Amino acid sequence: MVRLAFFLVSFWILLFSFRVMQIEGIDPTYKEEGVQLFQPLRTSLSQTIDNIMPYPQSALLSGIILGNQSSLPQYFRQQLQITSTIHIVVVSGQNLTILAGFVMSLVGLIGRRKTIILTLFVIVFYSLITGFGVPVVRAAIMAGLTYTGKLMGKEGTGWWILFLTGGLMLLYQPNWLLNISFQLSFLATFGVVVVAPVFSKALEKIPKLIREDFAVTLAAQLMVLPVIAYNFNQISVAGLIANSLVLWSIPLVMISGFVAMVFGFFNIMLGTVIGLIPGILLTYFIYIVQFFSKIPGASFNINQTGVITWVGYYLILAVTIYHLSKQKQANMV
Repeated sequence: MVRLAFFLVSFWILLFSFRVMQIEGIDPTYKEEGVQLFQPLRTSLSQTIDNIMPYPQSALLSGIILGNQSSLPQYFRQQLQITSTIHIVVVSGQNLTILAGFVMSLVGLIGRRKTIILTLFVIVFYSLITGFGVPVVRAAIMAGLTYTGKLMGKEGTGWWILFLTGGLMLLYQPNWLLNISFQLSFLATFGVVVVAPVFSKALEKIPKLIREDFAVTLAAQLMVLPVIAYNFNQISVAGLIANSLVLWSIPLVMISGFVAMVFGFFNIMLGTVIGLIPGILLTYFIYIVQFFSKIPGASFNINQTGVITWVGYYLILAVTIYHLSKQKQANMV
């Protein structure tokens, strides 16, 4: 854990140093072009969703499955931002990572090997239906190799694989270092793979099913907080609770929504009937987001913060993780 904390802190000190120095070979103004495979098919599937589900549930499902948020009402998009759940309805590497993390939480129900294989399938599945967008492909590579290492019994080297993958990707395209989606993908994956198990063990008194979900959400949210705050100058207080209450439903929404979409593509009536399942879950999702977005102080804006602030944040987080892991080991002795 000491080496883990050292690498974590070193990586992000280098990241923010690159931001300040803008070293040669990294262009701060770099913008990548998206990859839009199967766009006609995605358009047809989005129309199918509109035909089988009421609005705004249809717009939300289209965003979750296909990454299409163009039809989301503006007021609801603002509510998603306030509750820090906007990542769920965009083509986001962070969304893929959290989804994979929640599938991994099923290990107690279906076994470790089957869970990892299912997680790898979900990674490929999500990449396909979102058109191989660049953020998703990056996250898929990171998470895929990390979970493959776990499948091969390299449990203790998962974070090494993550760092190696991130390093190779930066060798291919150094400009990704300053890309927000790359940072979110890397940090969310690190949180799910490395930090979440530590939190889960520390919260062992909580029922396992709830504990796993909460640990994944907490780990991912804490790891990406500085990037979101640094780039958007906003921190969501209600985000942790809101995400904990809705993220468990995303795998079910994606699976049942995908089935409804496929059947609805061929038969609107059948798709409508099957669509009742994701429709109920999405109605619950909308209610939670709207409820927490209306709480006074659900989010607040912050002034631009310096590099030292967030370096200190990661140092404190690393020390906390270290002590939690050591405390657990001491209790087991």
